[in-house]
Amino acid sequence: MTTTRYASSQRFLHWLIAALVALALLSIELKGWLPKGSSERALVKWSHTQFGLSVLLLSLVRLALHRQGKVPPISPPPPRWQMVAARLMHGALYVLTLLVPLLGVAMMFYAGKEWSFAGLPLPTLSDPDTALAHRIEDIHETVGNVLMWLAIAHAAAALYHHVVQRDNTLVRMTWARDRSVDKSNTR
Repeated sequence: MTTTRYASSQRFLHWLIAALVALALLSIELKGWLPKGSSERALVKWSHTQFGLSVLLLSLVRLALHRQGKVPPISPPPPRWQMVAARLMHGALYVLTLLVPLLGVAMMFYAGKEWSFAGLPLPTLSDPDTALAHRIEDIHETVGNVLMWLAIAHAAAALYHHVVQRDNTLVRMTWARDRSVDKSNTR
């Protein structure tokens, strides 16, 4: 890792997880447009599960890397309240990228339906509790929506830092050239 950017592994996982979260949300939204019992609807439900479980596994890896890595400084440093808000936002995003898929796993387990990840069959209850599965599904959906809105707020904050505050917040997580190096040439 350079002193101004996250490690390339952290950047890669950040954007891969973001894409998988978006694909999971899009696939489950698409499900509602497809006829019940259709093969297309089954495919998007299966895709949603694959994306969600991938988010869970990759988030565990990213969390482990984050705990070992260093956080590059923001230049110029933002106000303290923004740093506190960023820590809270990142903490919430980490928790939700773990919690939403875990709720999905619990829902599938209690539903008693056959399911798999990457071709590997996953466990279910032999005596399903569909009422509990439906309650967990409602929570999974609600918490998934919270994740979506927090991710949108996270992206908006990064763009605000990049465009308005003109600091390196966004650049630290990309492969783009750091504008802060060029500031002396533009003034």
